[in-house]
Amino acid sequence: MSVHCEPETYQLLLRLDLFHELNQPELERLLADAELVECRSGDYPIREGEQDNHLFIVLSGKMAIYKRSAGVQKLIKELGPGECFGEMSLIECRSRSASVKAVTHCRLLRLDGDQIVRFPDISSKLFRNIARLLSQRLRYANDLLTLG
Repeated sequence: MSVHCEPETYQLLLRLDLFHELNQPELERLLADAELVECRSGDYPIREGEQDNHLFIVLSGKMAIYKRSAGVQKLIKELGPGECFGEMSLIECRSRSASVKAVTHCRLLRLDGDQIVRFPDISSKLFRNIARLLSQRLRYANDLLTLG
């Protein structure tokens, strides 16, 4: 199912760091095969250990990332509108490293990794933006470890 967005929605998405340097026609091509996903509070769009390569963007609501450690689910981070998750499995082609749960009712945009790579000119920009995002997260984690 393709996603039909109003012009103002495209403008909003184009302001996200994830879509930096993409223009509206490129974003429209990327979203042609995307899906809108509704999640109720408590739903898990992805679970740790699952095989999947979808990238999700939070359009509304709040999501929480959880990681299992010593048999206990630990909260890693909460995400809100404009933030994304699922990028690690998209890049690595490995199983999910964490679970993501809807804290509130959420609307998500789901992009299929297999569809993304069909457009090399667009996917190169998207992957560069994801690399920047992952670098920021790694820097933050390093600061937490060294500075406490």
